[in-house]
Amino acid sequence: MACPQILTGGEFVTRVVTHIDCQARYLGSYGYSALSDPGSFAATAMAGLLTLFVAIWGFRIAFGFVPQGRDVMGDVLKVGIVLTLAFSWPAFRTVVHDLVLDGPAQIATALANPGATSAGGNFIERLQGVDNGILALIDQGTGRWSQQLLEGQAGNASFAGTALQDDAALGWARLIYLAGLIGSLGLLRLLAGLLLALAPLAAGLLLFEATRGIFAGWLRGLVLTVFGSVGVTAILAVELAVLEPFLRDALLVRANGYAAPSAPIELFAIVAGFTMVQLLGIWLLAKVAFMRGWPEALRLPALPAADGFGGAPAPAMQRITIGPVNRAERIAQNVENRMRFEDRRLMRLPGNTAPAGSSGMAGAAAGARTSGSGAAASANRSEARTPSLERLGNSYRRSSHARSLSSRRRDT
Repeated sequence: MACPQILTGGEFVTRVVTHIDCQARYLGSYGYSALSDPGSFAATAMAGLLTLFVAIWGFRIAFGFVPQGRDVMGDVLKVGIVLTLAFSWPAFRTVVHDLVLDGPAQIATALANPGATSAGGNFIERLQGVDNGILALIDQGTGRWSQQLLEGQAGNASFAGTALQDDAALGWARLIYLAGLIGSLGLLRLLAGLLLALAPLAAGLLLFEATRGIFAGWLRGLVLTVFGSVGVTAILAVELAVLEPFLRDALLVRANGYAAPSAPIELFAIVAGFTMVQLLGIWLLAKVAFMRGWPEALRLPALPAADGFGGAPAPAMQRITIGPVNRAERIAQNVENRMRFEDRRLMRLPGNTAPAGSSGMAGAAAGARTSGSGAAASANRSEARTPSLERLGNSYRRSSHARSLSSRRRDT
């Protein structure tokens, strides 16, 4: 596939933009054909993934899994999508390839202001015309030192009055214009071609749950290229609508022998501002395309169960008891646990329970011998050793209401 060569001088923008579009189409079409060829590595990997998917399905049925109609239809649909994306070039070209590479220009043309596209020539020719206008303005200069100023223009022969000199402003304006144009279009078009070429490899990742996220990322990348191309084309259309009359007027002023001292910095501001808008627009559209949570937002709610509640109750092993949240309740709970621990420690003192280590038949016999006469004594000793436990704060609680002297006199 022969792409136009890049030459310096005239028609530079046309050749660069056409070459980038040619390379993107080469990646999208010939790259896809190379990977989907029956003897390629991608085709072998795809056959292995399909075989593994069918084998896993068969093992699940063999071990007692009863597939429902929804599961069967979903898996059949996934296999059909994978085969269409990986091995059917006519369907892939109509549904995906042409939409990604040719759709953005048509969408941007429908969305753009009709007044912004009223100039003659196609989009690439208009971009080249702006570059030619900047070059002509650089060649003619601003005429600041000629003292031939139009009415309403301000200029000084000894002071530029701008942050950049005329030649620097014009040079940086053309540089930013070309860099922004090549960078934005090259990023989106070449990325679209590369993602289209990787379709046979990315399609097989849809079959398994563990790799479905990679397929979703590939699909979101294609969405970004479509949205980004539409946004960049619309922004460039507005930029052309601003630059074309501006350059015509500046060149007309210079052709009549008058100076245009404010043109360089104005051109630099327009070009730099629109380049920033292009980059920020791509970033914002990337945030939209790669937004997290949209599958959950579009997920249908769970159907209610037979008892009227959504879903079955959680198993007993999965239930978690939430502890006290308030700080005062946590302190009271800790104090109560400590008092219970002290109570158990006092009960384990000698004379309160059976000796440590007595177990089995010996412990049972000892308990039977002492159960009669020593039960009452053990109970008395336990009551004597165990202090009466009161709830924290009850020892200083008032037992009667406080009454004033006046209230007692009134009652009397």
